[in-house]
Amino acid sequence: MAMQLTRAGEYAVKSLLYLASQSAEARTMASEVAAAEQIPVNFVRKILESLAKTGLVKSYRGAGGGFTLGRAPEQISMRQVIEAVEGPLALNQCLLPIPCAKAPDCPLCPVWQEAQQAVETVLERYSLADVVGKR
Repeated sequence: MAMQLTRAGEYAVKSLLYLASQSAEARTMASEVAAAEQIPVNFVRKILESLAKTGLVKSYRGAGGGFTLGRAPEQISMRQVIEAVEGPLALNQCLLPIPCAKAPDCPLCPVWQEAQQAVETVLERYSLADVVGKR
């Protein structure tokens, strides 16, 4: 089985990239994000509301409502977006907060730790602004 993001993680990234491509003052409706990114509107709404609780997104209700980024796109890393939806990244069970019983003596632990660090480093290196600029 391949290690990959869930649909929620992928849609969160796409939704925030769309918001990052809008002007900072613009309030964007979930339906606009859904149409532009070809994501079901109910899924977008749920993701954006969830991300509003983390501070990555601001939600505005009522007339003129919608969503904006909670911070500048340069200040939001791809890792932050993914972890806000998926939870902490872990390539292997031995990297979870409660590792396997073999962890201290397992010869694979250093390999998994190095791979984990590489993934985290890459996702932390790229901000929404970096990716929007390449879109």
